Amino acid sequence: MEQRYSPPATTSTSTFPTDPSEFDSDDRISFSKLDNKFLLVVSDGTEYEFDDAIKRWIPVVDEALLEQQQKAYQVAGVDENEPVEAMKRKRKKEYVNGEDEGGREKKAPKKQRAPLPPRANTAVYVTGLPFNVTISEVHEVFSRKCGVIAEEIDSGAPRIKLYTNEKGEFKGDALIVFFKAPSVDMAIMLLDDTEFRMGNGEGSGKMRVMAADMSYKKVQGDGDAEMTGVDKEKERERQRTKARDKAKIIKKTQKLDARLADWSDDEPSTILETTSKFDKVVILKHMFTLGELAEDPAAILDIKEDIREECSKLGEVTNVVLFDLEEDGVASVRFTDVEAARACVKLMDGRSFDGQKVEAYISDGKEQFKKSKKKAEEEEK
Repeated sequence: MEQRYSPPATTSTSTFPTDPSEFDSDDRISFSKLDNKFLLVVSDGTEYEFDDAIKRWIPVVDEALLEQQQKAYQVAGVDENEPVEAMKRKRKKEYVNGEDEGGREKKAPKKQRAPLPPRANTAVYVTGLPFNVTISEVHEVFSRKCGVIAEEIDSGAPRIKLYTNEKGEFKGDALIVFFKAPSVDMAIMLLDDTEFRMGNGEGSGKMRVMAADMSYKKVQGDGDAEMTGVDKEKERERQRTKARDKAKIIKKTQKLDARLADWSDDEPSTILETTSKFDKVVILKHMFTLGELAEDPAAILDIKEDIREECSKLGEVTNVVLFDLEEDGVASVRFTDVEAARACVKLMDGRSFDGQKVEAYISDGKEQFKKSKKKAEEEEK
């Protein structure tokens, strides 16, 4: 464990940030996983660590310097290495009823504050994008399917980086930073291993979507061989600007919060806002053909199982019904919560299923689909 000493009178820490939310924007600050503490190194090499209990930066002294100081002030006849608790036990009497030496009731030790949880990741790294893709096209697909994408404070441009090779040509990789962390899981769930441009023959195959390495938060593109010195200097300047413009950051956050609240209204024709009991029910069309069922009546069980398995990735499914007399190949899926139903619509609508393009929407409760009586009785059991 590192030991501390009081800073010299000439050292001033008043300019150091003490709000953990500001640490990420200060190039001097990093987080030590080994010590589970924030560290700050100034230009002269002096190192400080943040004491979360007193909200102050404390200088760190190496063991060699501390030992020299201890020897200089050592008292003859006193063993400095003897544990303090052992010395106390030598002269401590036995007390009862939880009292101290003065007969006062002992106070319970204060609970130590838990360390700050690591900041949630809000970015995904995407590979396998078409080589002629644009930032606006990436923004359209990922914001429509997965949530609000973060924006640059001053320019308002979406935080999307397209990576290039040594020749300056786009290599099919991109970094996308969302406003909220849950969008990362949604992007992986909905878009990983899918075609970016489905069905038009212009895609470069299936893209892969994965959670981005958290190192992008310090210097975006750090470790990227294609990032020039000019790019890095621009990034450092952007970080300094971000720290200075705290008011702009707050204003931008409020704007994105408002946009997040309206995000589910972006496609009113696809996601119907409703407060009825049907808001957890999704209607799926073109999931099968009547000819398919005629050839193999038992196929209905396999189709239901396939639908349940796919939809269960989004939330708990309580019921799947196939309307085996509908030419449109209709099925309904009931979830336990509304958000899972909406995620199902986003995942399934327009998707290819067994060679057909699926149509998905939230039920309004007015649909009247047909199914055989025998199947209806089995569904009710």
